[in-house]
Amino acid sequence: MGNGIEIILWVGAALWSVFLLQFIVNWILVRDVSRIEITPPDEWPFVSIVVPARDEERGIGAAVRSFCKQDYPGLEVIVVDDGSSDATPQILAELQAEFLNLTVIPGQDPPAGWLGKPNALEIGRKRAKGDWLLFVDADVVYAPDLVRRAICHALCEEAGMLFAYPCLGTRGVFEAAIMSALYLVPFAVFPTFLVSRTKSRLFAQGGGVFNLVRRDALEACGAFGCLKSAVIDDIGLGYAVKRAGFKETVVMAGPLIRLRMYESARETIEGFTKNLYHFLRMRPWGLPLPFVAGTVLSLLPYYGFAVALACGSVSVPASISLVCMHTVLGLIARVFRQPWYIAFLNPLRELCWWWILIRSLVRYRRHGVVWRGRKYEDI
Repeated sequence: MGNGIEIILWVGAALWSVFLLQFIVNWILVRDVSRIEITPPDEWPFVSIVVPARDEERGIGAAVRSFCKQDYPGLEVIVVDDGSSDATPQILAELQAEFLNLTVIPGQDPPAGWLGKPNALEIGRKRAKGDWLLFVDADVVYAPDLVRRAICHALCEEAGMLFAYPCLGTRGVFEAAIMSALYLVPFAVFPTFLVSRTKSRLFAQGGGVFNLVRRDALEACGAFGCLKSAVIDDIGLGYAVKRAGFKETVVMAGPLIRLRMYESARETIEGFTKNLYHFLRMRPWGLPLPFVAGTVLSLLPYYGFAVALACGSVSVPASISLVCMHTVLGLIARVFRQPWYIAFLNPLRELCWWWILIRSLVRYRRHGVVWRGRKYEDI
């Protein structure tokens, strides 16, 4: 191999070594809320769970039932039915008859400049009475003690927002490969532990599975008015709270959150195609980065190792990269209860995400944002 490739292999080896170290640090310092000892407060704050729902018949029954059955004193659940055309309204009507702490609000078409989901969240926020508001998607299932544990931890940390990482359910090789990136990036590439340890707005996170926000922090950042056109509104909320000067804390939820984001590899690709367009449009300079990084980190080590082996030698940097790479993915599988074989799917994951990136860019430059039957050409 030439000196240029050898240098690039050493760069990849150094990065994978850093990723392995950073994963271990994140694993140690990001608390697992399912395992920590909790101290009940003198007075439990009132909590409002706000759920936007549009054509969610597949999972909304189990999700809303788990919200209403939380082992928490003083809790309301508000579901905003955002113009569903399937059986969602009927399911919600049955649940409302069963649970006194459930309120169902018919949504309204989003005003100009608003996407449907942020508009539904804003409608629910205005109706909520809680001191803390928990924003969650309509396909997530909670263990009964999740809210109680999260509130105790947020109060102990004196945080304005708490985000919890779930253990995602997957089926099949392609789905598992794609979803593994949702752990690799925040826990190996990103110093997630700093989110809870600095007020810098550069370190913030969020997600539709569990965004718990104190009312004053939400109002100070402008609520969803500042996210009205955000396709990835759940992550944007964490940055908005940080920009307003409030502390955010991040935890792992362990088995307390159950979710399979998409029901197939095809649906997974479609979902992320929608999400990545917003990122690409806001940061077009970053488009080459995934292709360069993927080649250096996920493909070149295999090439370097194979070429050296064919020549009767061993490539030290390629070997370091492969050992660290498979160790990181193996740890992800163990910590987040993912299939063991994701440790060996690095090249497949990169190729899948390359396809999603290209698909997202091409589709939405031609057709705009299309999601759940709505088209947004001006966002």
